[in-house]
Amino acid sequence: MSVISRPKLRVIGAAVPLLLACALLLPALGFASSVYAAVVSDADIGSAVAHADEMIAELESGNRDQAAASFGLIKKWWNANKKTVKEQSLDMSLEIDRQMASLSLAFLNKETRQAEEEAGALRISLQNYADGAFKDNAGKQRMTLGTYVMKLRRAADLMTAERWQEAQVEVKLLQRQWLSVEGDVVSQSQTVYNNAERDLVLMDAYLSGEEKRDQARPIAERMIQSLTPLIDAQYSWWDAALIPLREGIEALLVVGTLLMYAGKSASKAAKRWVVGGTSAGVLLCIVVGFIVAFLLSSSAFGQNNSLINGWTGVLASLLLLYVSYWLHRNADVQRWTKFLRSKSNQALTSGKMVSLALLAFFAIVREGLETVIFLIGMAGKMSVGELTGGIAAGFGILGICAVVMIKLGNRLPIRPVFLVSSAIVFYLCFKFMGSGIHSLQMAGIVPSAVHEYLPEYGALSLYPSWYSTLPQLLFVLIAVGVLVRQRFTAKT
Repeated sequence: MSVISRPKLRVIGAAVPLLLACALLLPALGFASSVYAAVVSDADIGSAVAHADEMIAELESGNRDQAAASFGLIKKWWNANKKTVKEQSLDMSLEIDRQMASLSLAFLNKETRQAEEEAGALRISLQNYADGAFKDNAGKQRMTLGTYVMKLRRAADLMTAERWQEAQVEVKLLQRQWLSVEGDVVSQSQTVYNNAERDLVLMDAYLSGEEKRDQARPIAERMIQSLTPLIDAQYSWWDAALIPLREGIEALLVVGTLLMYAGKSASKAAKRWVVGGTSAGVLLCIVVGFIVAFLLSSSAFGQNNSLINGWTGVLASLLLLYVSYWLHRNADVQRWTKFLRSKSNQALTSGKMVSLALLAFFAIVREGLETVIFLIGMAGKMSVGELTGGIAAGFGILGICAVVMIKLGNRLPIRPVFLVSSAIVFYLCFKFMGSGIHSLQMAGIVPSAVHEYLPEYGALSLYPSWYSTLPQLLFVLIAVGVLVRQRFTAKT
């Protein structure tokens, strides 16, 4: 009978939160999948959408009479199905009712331009209804990427008509609703996802001031062009696997570094605190996932998620800055040996255990919430078997990476491990601060001010705004100052 060694038990213990996340997420995802599949199909909404397309095309061609005929067919559909729509969503029925009345008045007064604007708005509402992307009477809401692009087109049209206030309201709504579709985007293209998040803030910033309003429309067009090819994308189990891999690797680096530090310091309490903080973060993400899947919706949770991501990103960044400094400072073997001799296990736990747990917690929440929301957003776009297999594969690969990382870290010499870990942690510190401030801009807590002369690179969360660039620049100056001081001290 074989006995599992203590190091292996520690590795397995560290991977337990990942396995727990996978097991507990599946019921919520299965529910979300079934809800998503139950999109409205009672009324023949497809014909109404087709007639709306015909009406818009006729109006653009100047054929107002033919457009009015198409509108008559939409009214016929509406009179037959108004009660059904009202039972599913009172807000949706009131919105369509108002648009139908405005269109009737525009045709009666022969106001072609007004009819075009109202026809475009009605087309979006009808597509929302067809996709199930409306707020139902229970308070839930769903949205597809196709509907989101249509809303972007509506915002661009408002900018073209120089209806700036309405356009800004629409853009702020698009920021809140981004969470409903970002899973579709990130699973297909990380670049498009990064650019879209940047552009949402840029549009809001340009629309906020009179001087740069004309620069907002090209950004909307750019978003439409980049998102449109992804509307009809097909998903596989590998797309589901990539979500936890993409979002979880940075959290894994943080937790893995903390566990390596705990292993090198021979502090059992440190390991327990790190695993405890990680487990608490995973549990919170799962609870939020169940709330979104069963009670709310991704779009309803959008602004709150931006707030959580923003504040956890900023707090984790500040903690990571200290950890990076501490790792770099103790990379010297003699200093590390002196530290171990001067610090008992009890002294170590009393000073740093809570901060280790908080850092693990913030890192997991920062990346875990997006992972959960992304996966819920993908539910219904593939079979439950493919979704489950993809999630299991993604978390499985993360678990293997965790095992390899911890084993190698415990076997390698102190200096290279701490130097590399310090560089990785500083990179994450830099990135978390930029993405955290950016999320707070999405939530409207921090102003969406942008400056074209500032550098921009999404992979590093480097955005053209002083609100995010200034603290990142301060971090770089601190790092340079520490290196210069260390070199000067070593020479003297």
